[in-house]
Amino acid sequence: MDMHSIAQYGPVAIALGAFAEGETAVLLGGAGLALGLFDFWTVAGAAFAGSLAGDQFFFWLGRTRGSAYLARHPRFGDRVARISRLLLRHRAAFLGTYRFIYGMRGVIPFAFGVSDLNWRCFFLINLLTAGFWSVLFTVIGVHAGKFLTDPSVVARLPLLGAGAVLLLGLCLLLRRRLKHQS
Repeated sequence: MDMHSIAQYGPVAIALGAFAEGETAVLLGGAGLALGLFDFWTVAGAAFAGSLAGDQFFFWLGRTRGSAYLARHPRFGDRVARISRLLLRHRAAFLGTYRFIYGMRGVIPFAFGVSDLNWRCFFLINLLTAGFWSVLFTVIGVHAGKFLTDPSVVARLPLLGAGAVLLLGLCLLLRRRLKHQS
């Protein structure tokens, strides 16, 4: 997903991006908002719709096809059973935070679908967290867009990059020294 797709297809691209990958499309939509391409609630609404639909899709995929998938791939059975017990034991924490864990947006709803979690519970919490997530990432995207379109910031980006490389180098040097002292 890139800014050109977001600008050309607008809320549809944001919703599809939020369904498939999540943050990138919403952040770009927020940046488009900073550029005056969209209004806030169009971006947040598209992000909400795509995110909610994606998570519900993976939940129902787990609910309707998860057992058959696990039967065809028995090597995952023990792991999935262990993970399902963990998810159910800590369901409130996982339901509230899984969409913020990179790479888990499809996996955790699928696992909840395979588990005994009530679909109404998943849906209601998904409504709340999708709303919070969509507004949060739209706001972050707006601020990132304003930051990156400010000419004074753009002029300083090479300096910021050099500073980041220098800081990384110092951290690696410090780590090496501490490792050798141990």
